Amino acid sequence: MGDIFLSYARADRESAERLAAELEAAGYSVWWDRHIDGGSEFAKEIERRLEEAQVVLVLWSKDGVTSHWVRDEAGIGLETGKLVATSLDGTPPPIGFKQIHAIDMTDQNGRGDLLRALGHRLGSLPAWSSADQAAPSRSLVGIFAAVGAVLLLAGLGAWWFAGRSADPAEAVTEDELTSVAVLPFRSLSQDEEDRYFAEGVAEEILNRLGALSELRVTARTASFRFADTDQPASSIADTLGVEYFVEGTVRRSGEDWRVTAQLVRAEDDSQLWSDTYDVTGSDILRVQSEIAERAAEALGVLLDDEKRERMGEAGIDNPEAYALFARGLELFGTEHNRGATYENLAEANSYFDRAFELEPRFWNAQLAAIDRYSHLLTDHSIGFPVGGPEVAEEARLEIQRRLSEARQHAPRSAYPTIDQQAIQYSNDWSNAREVVKRMLTEDQSCAVSTSYNDWLVIRLGLMEEYIDYSRRLQRCDPFSSQTPLAAILLYMGRADEALDVIEASGDLSEAMLRIHVLALIAADRIEDAREVLDRMDPQAYYHGQALTWILAAEGDREGLQAQLDSYEQQGAPDVAKLHVATLMGNRELANSYAAKIDARPAGPIWFANSGIVTCHCGNGFDLDATPRFKARLIEAGASLDLPSPVDWPLQK
Repeated sequence: MGDIFLSYARADRESAERLAAELEAAGYSVWWDRHIDGGSEFAKEIERRLEEAQVVLVLWSKDGVTSHWVRDEAGIGLETGKLVATSLDGTPPPIGFKQIHAIDMTDQNGRGDLLRALGHRLGSLPAWSSADQAAPSRSLVGIFAAVGAVLLLAGLGAWWFAGRSADPAEAVTEDELTSVAVLPFRSLSQDEEDRYFAEGVAEEILNRLGALSELRVTARTASFRFADTDQPASSIADTLGVEYFVEGTVRRSGEDWRVTAQLVRAEDDSQLWSDTYDVTGSDILRVQSEIAERAAEALGVLLDDEKRERMGEAGIDNPEAYALFARGLELFGTEHNRGATYENLAEANSYFDRAFELEPRFWNAQLAAIDRYSHLLTDHSIGFPVGGPEVAEEARLEIQRRLSEARQHAPRSAYPTIDQQAIQYSNDWSNAREVVKRMLTEDQSCAVSTSYNDWLVIRLGLMEEYIDYSRRLQRCDPFSSQTPLAAILLYMGRADEALDVIEASGDLSEAMLRIHVLALIAADRIEDAREVLDRMDPQAYYHGQALTWILAAEGDREGLQAQLDSYEQQGAPDVAKLHVATLMGNRELANSYAAKIDARPAGPIWFANSGIVTCHCGNGFDLDATPRFKARLIEAGASLDLPSPVDWPLQK
């Protein structure tokens, strides 16, 4: 059985043969009529293969559109929902098939677009070849979006995937998984570089254990929070909600290393296994592998050659590259806490680039580096003076390049999240539902995605799926932000449940306090909302948003007008003024600001992400005022109507 049935006209046989070879080299199985066994009844064999295939790939051409065989095969593909169409020479599809877009293979991006379309249909995307890097597909733009300094989301996402391979035979429920955390190993040396090295040893062990389907390994972002803490390890394990933990130490003396490791049961703090390794130089790599295997066996995992190979593939075995990456992450976090901008993320990117150059398997270094350029794109879209459209376009192309690099080296387990991030910045949202749903529902071990994993979730009607996804993330990382989950619950009319999530989180960040204000307004508790507002930083942009909500909930038009006048005098970005105009019910003014944002390079992306969380007031403007955004929504099959979690009185 082939993944792909290839339909083509006889005159296009050479093109079909080349394409079939490329697709097979990319990892797909392809059936075309060269495979018909001698003596088989031609029509019956074709019908059987069409029925078995997951995709019917049609090659339209000047000869293909006149071929009865190609038309019949395309018709079956259309009826069964399996059709993917291309045009070899630019010839448009014939009548009856024009509603299915044909990928133009004469375009330099055609091959990349075809691979992406097949990947979405078949559930995975093949790794890109080096040729793809030279001319990355325009439809595979972008990555995780980060807002500008005044709209910055708090916290840093995680970019680690355990590399678990999906094996239905090994499938177990969440409750059946053995939970374990790998704590950062402590350096007993004085050299600062040894600290990064010690963390790198723990990172390698974490990645290898995370490759095993029997284990749920806590995300690095959670377990590594406890570096340099005096809190007992058993207490840490309780906080992380795990049954076991791995911890250890690293000491260097010249070229010699001593590594200790132990596996501990959290319930009674009993040691299940421990060992000490004295090694020299590169032998440390062997130690990382052995510790992971010994820990897995002590946890009851029966290791065979396949599982050992899987664990090996999940490791990177380059402590120097990890040290560079870790330094970049520290700077990344520091600058975001200060209010990251395009300029002050440059130093962090220098470390990410050096880590990737030293070890290309550090694909996540490229993802982290993209944040710098997404700041510029988003800042430009919302009206900050950060350069003209040309500068924004350069940033977009840099995002494309880095995404191409990251994707080439990423494991397939990372594809759902990368694809979800990538489509946001593309000019083609036609596969948005499949991509987002796959990101929400596929088992990705404890891979934690970054900001905006709620992209289009509300408009696509995937809120229940998002809630399940959020719960899984919470089990992987108890410290992950609960603000998107609280917002989704508000859109579902579950204000009391949203308040429970907010209050149980213990999160006192400006982002969470802001959503707390909104939840209290939705629960008709305006006075309580004002008390939360008083705990916010009055100089922070989130304070201005929360104040706008309170004024709007009270129907205070004069207060809102004063706020709008203040924004005008301060030269605030268009997004701030759009927020106030919308909640005032001034549709004409809101439309004018929305139109400006939509016309900029990343305008539609902003509306689909921050445009929701900034206002929480429905569309707030006429979609006809934002034709680019509206076209993307239609293309995605997303709802043009956006509910509001609050019935704002001045919008009536």
